[in-house]
Amino acid sequence: MKNHKGFTLIELLIAIAVVAITAAVAFPHIMGWMPNYRLKSAAKDLYSAMQKAKITALKYNSNIIIVFTTGTYAPAGKIGGYFIFIDNSPANGSFDTGETIISQVSMPANVSLYYSSFAANTTGFNSRGMPWNNRWGNVQMRNNNSRYYKITLSSAGSFTMTMSSNGTTWF
Repeated sequence: MKNHKGFTLIELLIAIAVVAITAAVAFPHIMGWMPNYRLKSAAKDLYSAMQKAKITALKYNSNIIIVFTTGTYAPAGKIGGYFIFIDNSPANGSFDTGETIISQVSMPANVSLYYSSFAANTTGFNSRGMPWNNRWGNVQMRNNNSRYYKITLSSAGSFTMTMSSNGTTWF
């Protein structure tokens, strides 16, 4: 008899059964984790976009404006978004023909950008990297798992991102 190497059919079926049982147990946990992942990802994307806006203002020596679109929280929706543009033709804080859009983002599924404390939901950075028109404040977003993120722009032009499980106590 020759020495055959490999798996028997029974060993292969047992391995497939173990993988199937593990996947069946893990699937509900992964599905519960996804809304929190989407929210955290959206918050990090906004934080990064604000950093990019500040750097772009310094680089091009012009005003960069961020306009937020907020809406009432809806558990199954994707509410709100933001867009960022170079305000130079004319520099008036409004998007005019000929101005360049840097970024335009809608919130992902089950994430709502529901609050902005900025006047007229608009902020940005001037050519020195400071908050445009002294508009500092925060924006808040949430998901359907009662998880919240807040991104705050300070009067010095720095930002922080904090999280909450109830929308009132931030850490």
